[in-house]
Amino acid sequence: MTLPVIVVGAGPVGLTVADILSMQGTPVIVLEKSASLSKEWRASTFHSATMELLEPSGIADELMKLGLVADKVQYRDRTTGLFAEFDCNVIADETKYPFRLQCPQSTYVRLVNDRLQTREGVEIRYRCEVVRLEQDQHGVTVTLKTPDGQEQIRAELVLGADGARSTVRKELGFKFEGYTLEQRFLLVGTPVDFRKYIPDLSYVNYIADPEEFLFILRVPEAWRFLYPVPADLSEEVALDPDRIQRQLQKALHTTDHFPIIERMIYRVHQRVSEKFYDDRVILLGDAAHVNSPMGGLGLNSGIHDAVDLSRRLIRVFAGDGDLHDELETYSKVRREVALAYVRQITERNTSVLTEQDAQKRLQLQAELAAEANDPVRAKQWLLRATLISSVREQGIGERPPAVRS
Repeated sequence: MTLPVIVVGAGPVGLTVADILSMQGTPVIVLEKSASLSKEWRASTFHSATMELLEPSGIADELMKLGLVADKVQYRDRTTGLFAEFDCNVIADETKYPFRLQCPQSTYVRLVNDRLQTREGVEIRYRCEVVRLEQDQHGVTVTLKTPDGQEQIRAELVLGADGARSTVRKELGFKFEGYTLEQRFLLVGTPVDFRKYIPDLSYVNYIADPEEFLFILRVPEAWRFLYPVPADLSEEVALDPDRIQRQLQKALHTTDHFPIIERMIYRVHQRVSEKFYDDRVILLGDAAHVNSPMGGLGLNSGIHDAVDLSRRLIRVFAGDGDLHDELETYSKVRREVALAYVRQITERNTSVLTEQDAQKRLQLQAELAAEANDPVRAKQWLLRATLISSVREQGIGERPPAVRS
């Protein structure tokens, strides 16, 4: 192998794949369109299966020092209160990480970036925008727009981890199938402890309401508060400080004022690329699949992509695997996980939180409560919600079926 692997996007998924490949001696160039690493908190949950996959590289141990352990997941009704609580300790015999680790993705990005800064064979370039990809049998020519003008570089492979609006995916011409919700989500962060207002609040809470559901969770820096913004409400009005205060006060039944240390509004998509690779160009993370935050699975499934793909490429570079067979299996498996696990879990959560019909809403809540109160069913729910089931059933980086047999 004489050419580097190019990773497009210096987010959590792109840096993870760069970290794993470079640990095995693969030369890597990371291209980032922005001028620096993103400081957005965005995703903030690391599930059990993800911690297990990050353990061999040592990232899991480093991440544990930076995050908060959340061993309970609560479902509440805005009017009637707590109706279901899943205790992650029921899967303690299945994993050494029977919890959700709460840590903003910006912290994770900084952690992995710091590791890469000290590693030979890794280059991270900012303000480099990919504008064209041209493949041949020996590699990929990448045309970049840089502050100094256009530039071309050659790569063995190009890994597109450049987000939901992926230039790499558009260059491949792949359809991004699915839908976009009319409403947007508003994420707010405050250092005020919400347990002052709801004493039995866990670190992860889904709050059902037919008019305005809520998602409340704790990260080391703050309590985070996420809620939908009506389609007909302007961004300016939605982000108005007084309106945000009213939303917090309404949810927590108080007239107290809350200092705001983060606020951002974004659209919510449920989309999956029709395919995850073409010859020497491969998609992963949000470039390949994007979903609602209802379940905390987007970041996690993206990291799973990175680990799966890295294991396959390491075999190929060592002469122990066929590139086409490995990528075909990667595309099939990871697309199946996006559709059969991530989307299903996310959509079920959304139904529980947003059901309009009162009778149906009570039925959904009763069904979830029954699961939470039955240790056997709760265990199955948690194995699936933490993506342990998807890893065990679909595998991560397993050899193509023909090779295994």
